[in-house]
Amino acid sequence: MKPTTNTTNSASPECTVLAADRGPGEASGTRRIQGEHFDIEFVRMAAGEIVARSAGAAVGEEVAAVLEGALLVESGDERYVLSVGEGIVIPPGQGSRWSASDAGGLLYRVIVRGVAAAAA
Repeated sequence: MKPTTNTTNSASPECTVLAADRGPGEASGTRRIQGEHFDIEFVRMAAGEIVARSAGAAVGEEVAAVLEGALLVESGDERYVLSVGEGIVIPPGQGSRWSASDAGGLLYRVIVRGVAAAAA
């Protein structure tokens, strides 16, 4: 079923749709939609690629899951190798550093904006 756009004269806001990943043949990179309070991302990572966000008071909570491959995630003093179907919740204020193994992978994550970032 294809998403449709709200074309009525309604007072309610329209939904924003992020298309699903196109599979292993898709080039590495991030596809993102931004809501009022959080961002949703599909991150296709090639072998050896790194995706990071810095720690700090303006950094909100991150909830992520690995959809393909195996990815190393580092946050604070912790390191985990997550594989398909595994997820993690990274507390507010902590950054994250994701890296892909030789096979690459697909990361799905929701990043809640920190208080300072949301006010900007």
